[in-house]
Amino acid sequence: MNVRCLFFHGIVLALLILALTLPPSVFAAKTMFMQATLNPIQTDQGVSVTIIGRVFNASDVSVPNAIISIQVNDPQTTSIHLAVAYTRQDGSFSDSFLISPKAIGGNYSIFLVADKPGYDSARVTLTLIYLSPDFSLQSSTSTIPLHQGDTANFTVTVLSLRNFKQPVNITALNLPTGVTAHFNPTSVIASGNITVTLTASQSAALGNFTITLLGVSPSRTHSIGIQLTIGRGPLQTYYTIVAIGVVLLLICGLLLQRRNRRVRRLAAAEAMLRLGSADKGYVTAAAAIARLEELRANSQIDSATYEKLKREYERRLERSK
Repeated sequence: MNVRCLFFHGIVLALLILALTLPPSVFAAKTMFMQATLNPIQTDQGVSVTIIGRVFNASDVSVPNAIISIQVNDPQTTSIHLAVAYTRQDGSFSDSFLISPKAIGGNYSIFLVADKPGYDSARVTLTLIYLSPDFSLQSSTSTIPLHQGDTANFTVTVLSLRNFKQPVNITALNLPTGVTAHFNPTSVIASGNITVTLTASQSAALGNFTITLLGVSPSRTHSIGIQLTIGRGPLQTYYTIVAIGVVLLLICGLLLQRRNRRVRRLAAAEAMLRLGSADKGYVTAAAAIARLEELRANSQIDSATYEKLKREYERRLERSK
């Protein structure tokens, strides 16, 4: 019994001495490493993303049967995919997830954690920049000259980006007064073309304008600007010429009327002078002054002539007394 007890104590003491003499690294967990890449592929259902990776130790020896925890977060940090994978004998692993066409665009974060008993955990974070399906607008022209009463046609192309398959409706904004827009067809499924017809009425506003063509789909909205210049039409030019002619006739009529008034005033003044020359008596002078006042009251004589003749007849009145 004593021999057995001594033997047991000897074994325990030997193990204790061995544990104290061995370096700490003998009992430490091994270091594990992980590499991973992403392989996104565009499909009709969205973007299919495959994660491919490998787990290995410090000597680049593959680590099989490691557990890989996978979490995918969208740009709003909402988890959209959770999965567990296991490494194969060569240390490799893989997993896949799908980003739908309606998903928000931005940076998607993929968190990977590798665990195995006897090893430290290995962690890798990957980032995927996802650009959701979209469309763009292109116009066959950026400037459109248009005259009153005329029409102009041009083409708007709706281009599909990243497999965009939604219908796009086209409308026009900021049209100037008197201008209308017609679309044929009114909507297309990208990619496609729409013919735009602009019509200006005879009274359409003149000048330079910027109109906006707006493309609207269930998930996206885009716009482009078109420079529109509206000039006078042939009919408006005719109306302008007629109006100028009428104004010139009115001016000529006013000038002729003024001339006739001047002639009449001169004739009245000459008649007064002849009257004064024919008879220099008191009665005649007084009658001439009365006639002079009448002409002035009827604006048939100008002020300078009136003053001159009045002074003359007043002198004659004085001499005839």
